[in-house]
Amino acid sequence: MKTIIAIWAVITFQILFFPAQAQEGPDRLPLPSLTDAEYRGISEDSVQEIEINDSLLSPNVLRFCGQEVNLDPAYRQRKLRRELIALRRVSSALLQRSEFFFPFVEHILWEENVPDDFKYLMVVESGMNPSARSPVGALGLWQFMEGTAREYGLIVNQKLDERLNIEKSTRAACRLLKDAYDKFGDWVAVAQSYNIGQNRINNELKRQKVEDAIDLELVEETNRYIYRIMAVKIIFTHPANFGLTSPMPYYKKIRRN
Repeated sequence: MKTIIAIWAVITFQILFFPAQAQEGPDRLPLPSLTDAEYRGISEDSVQEIEINDSLLSPNVLRFCGQEVNLDPAYRQRKLRRELIALRRVSSALLQRSEFFFPFVEHILWEENVPDDFKYLMVVESGMNPSARSPVGALGLWQFMEGTAREYGLIVNQKLDERLNIEKSTRAACRLLKDAYDKFGDWVAVAQSYNIGQNRINNELKRQKVEDAIDLELVEETNRYIYRIMAVKIIFTHPANFGLTSPMPYYKKIRRN
């Protein structure tokens, strides 16, 4: 009897002082990430197996947020192919999660007048795991750091962390993205700045004097970042080209289990 009372006391304490703050959703286990070694190990032959042509894009152009991203340079196509290969092994799980999260996020992006393509940035940031936490403390679907979260109107304290709230964190991300667009006037630069910070992108654009933000020489993670977002868009738009079938809607999966 004492053991039962003790267990009940612990459960009650957890409910009172550590309430669940993330909204319910599908499987939240983190997706396996591609290590740098695995990424470097992608052979040039396998890269060439992915053909970027009319079946995926209009000849050599991808539209991101309504902007044309020119893929004529061979090095750009090679970078995009590498991301397509890297994402194939986790794309099935990502497609399944998108059936749950995209309807929430798409509606908010539309209301906030932010391009719909930024839902793919969310995929890259967190793998659509609403309770994802990075080693440096970024949290939630949009991977806000504490300071940035507070700056964009989210409550972050010991009792409540709104980075875990799907709607509020998405609206905060929209405010951040629109601020960045006001600064850069270029959605590609906006996407890159989400990864590395607006000040860093602004300084590098001035220092490197490149014509396209996509050609900035940045840290490896950021160099890959925009190509990974574009790769997610391509896979989600043309899943059959990658041997993927349309996922079963999440509510149907629940019913069948």
